[in-house]
Amino acid sequence: MEFDLLAALAAGLAATVVMTALMTMAARAGMTDMPPMPLVTGAMMTGARRQAMAFGAVVHYLVMGTAVFGLLYAALFVAFGDASWWIGAVVGVAHGLVVGAMFMPMMPTMHPRMSRSAAPARTGLDRATVTEQADGEVRLAAPGFMGKDWGAMTPAGLVMGHAVYGVVAALVYSWVV
Repeated sequence: MEFDLLAALAAGLAATVVMTALMTMAARAGMTDMPPMPLVTGAMMTGARRQAMAFGAVVHYLVMGTAVFGLLYAALFVAFGDASWWIGAVVGVAHGLVVGAMFMPMMPTMHPRMSRSAAPARTGLDRATVTEQADGEVRLAAPGFMGKDWGAMTPAGLVMGHAVYGVVAALVYSWVV
């Protein structure tokens, strides 16, 4: 199997769109309190919600999802000599575990608008993972290990979402190549 740049970018974009749609549906269904990823990413650059969502969308969809991870997954498919759905799922699960176990706990040390503590528990599923200060600046609660502080179902959704990313990336890559 040969590496194909356009196939890698197409696979990354398609996988990012599908994974983000699943994340949005899970949040709207009350399955997770995870803030929208464009907001989490964009709030690293600005505290203004609207600008954070705009900057974050570019970083989330085009830079990270399409370029960085699209290229990385494609390189792994080439290294494994296979872009089957199950290889994508395995790579995605591994990716999700690394993100949840290593990067999510580290986020508060790197993110200028993220608290160092979990979101305060309120009633039922109603937790404050995103708040706005009096000056309008967005503040985010820390996700914790595997995102558990963003809701009890977030760890499973995190791993499953990355598995779906891997499956979609593999299917699109193998179809385009």
